[in-house]
Amino acid sequence: MRTSIPPVSRRSFLGLSTLGAAAVAVGAAGCANNSLNAGSTGSAISDKASIVFRNGTIQTMVKEGDTAAALAVSGNKIIYVGEDSGVDEYIDDNTRVIDLDGGMVTPGFMDGHIHAPGNWVTALYEIDLTKGTTIDEYKKAISDFIAKHPDDKAYVGGSFMINAFEQEDGTNPGPNKSILDEICSDKPIMLCDVSYHSVWVNSRALELAGIDNDTPNPTGGIITRDANGEATGYLIDSAATMVREVVSVEHTDKELENAIDKYQQAAAKYGITGITNISVVGASTAQDCQFYTDLEKDGKLNLRMRVLPTIRPGMTAKEALKTVKDLKKFDSNMISTGTVKIYSDGVTEGGSAVMLEPYTSAAGKGDNWYGESVWDQQEFSDMVAALDKEGVQIHVHAIGDGAVHNTLDAYERCVKENGERDDRRNTMTHVCAITDEDIQRVADLDIVCALQFLWMYHDSLCDLEIAFVGEDRAMKFYPVKNMLEAGCFISGASDGPVTGYAPLEEIEVAVTRNSPYPEEEDTDMYRWPEQAITAYQALEAYTKNVAFENYMEDKIGTLEVGKLADLTVLDQDILHCDPKKISDTKVLFTVSDGRIVYEG
Repeated sequence: MRTSIPPVSRRSFLGLSTLGAAAVAVGAAGCANNSLNAGSTGSAISDKASIVFRNGTIQTMVKEGDTAAALAVSGNKIIYVGEDSGVDEYIDDNTRVIDLDGGMVTPGFMDGHIHAPGNWVTALYEIDLTKGTTIDEYKKAISDFIAKHPDDKAYVGGSFMINAFEQEDGTNPGPNKSILDEICSDKPIMLCDVSYHSVWVNSRALELAGIDNDTPNPTGGIITRDANGEATGYLIDSAATMVREVVSVEHTDKELENAIDKYQQAAAKYGITGITNISVVGASTAQDCQFYTDLEKDGKLNLRMRVLPTIRPGMTAKEALKTVKDLKKFDSNMISTGTVKIYSDGVTEGGSAVMLEPYTSAAGKGDNWYGESVWDQQEFSDMVAALDKEGVQIHVHAIGDGAVHNTLDAYERCVKENGERDDRRNTMTHVCAITDEDIQRVADLDIVCALQFLWMYHDSLCDLEIAFVGEDRAMKFYPVKNMLEAGCFISGASDGPVTGYAPLEEIEVAVTRNSPYPEEEDTDMYRWPEQAITAYQALEAYTKNVAFENYMEDKIGTLEVGKLADLTVLDQDILHCDPKKISDTKVLFTVSDGRIVYEG
């Protein structure tokens, strides 16, 4: 995985559409020339606009080629989409008229799998490792923070790159507790890696978690050990959870609110108006929802979101169902619930992604290591089927082709046992490795795949994946074009803070399969370039397709009369520019629920 530095930098965003009942298409050459008819929403055709955009390309996303030249917003609704000449009647002295000067308006960018507020809590209040890439840089950041906070009872933070610990022979044992013990031995230290699946801890943290040299690996977890069998302080997946349960740092409501504010500012800067939020603000998803509800009541919530709790092994189906149903009271204009996240496996760079073929020796897990799920497969399948039966949307983390296969088995069971259902939108996120046979199963089962396009070029983490699974396998990760041609439904996501939540960078990678960064995009950092998709397909993934994933396609995702005014305004048409220039595009305005929340 990759990481980001707030607000966002390199280490650091098909489908259904519905024309509003009031929309009238009368334009030529494919333009959606619409106005709001009297009686459709209680507003008359003579209503005046609060904002008008004109003299540009309005990319409606209703279908490819469907564009207009002007758009008008009144309150939080779109009231006009059409030719420049038709928008004048919506303008009065109170209307803000914005000349696009050839720029572009799209539906607001959306992220189909993200963790808000990302790494802002760490950046503001914890040990921030995101600016470093070497062991020495990490040591300095840790030492400096502890020196400035000598009275803290514990230290947490992140996120480190596992690449920093690679040995000369190509193996990578990961970080070692001895480095942290030298800095601080009497208080626990816990630092997350960029994937947030692994932690680096000192001896005191191991002691508090009850982990010693004789502690067995928990199901779905790895206690990394050296040649003498001693625990090194590098813990993966459920082994990391053992420390997370006993080492933590409390933050005040004010600190959390500040982190959310910083996150929203950063998201708006990148044109993001909606997210699928596996939220990590408070101690529980209910507390997170309350935070967002309070922001909405105060008119300060700028991100339309679907909020997901995580269902973990050990929970009963009854407990899981109660968890998600208890969140329904938070459903509102900006917030929706009804989906759960479940892990099927871990991550490739931790050797915990479940594969159909074994890892190489460089993974350091011995011969015939395929990765291990945090779930017993029967319990995983039972949980998925039970929740699906109650109409809950399932959102599964599946990285390895083995985890993808197991998840599809569970989803097939849902259809067989619970019957066909039009509103079933079960999802897999990541889907890094997948067989041709399972690509077709994804299409046949109508599974939504929320993919991270910024992972799809040959960066330093790709090198680690090559070491762990072999070049041929690693370079054939993310067969997006094959998936689309088979009929799979793809939404776009960042997995922030694992990756920077920058949709324009992600869209460029989707089109080029190369680095989107100016210092690299003219070099050969390609990863299976034959799997590149078109700019329109990528824009769909980050707009209307996430809206569909989140059951919001009747409200947002396309620019049509009667829909909510979530918009991103760009200084150029990204569908017709040089693909290498897509990530250079400037976000001029971000409009959330009819409000301008960012102006560049």
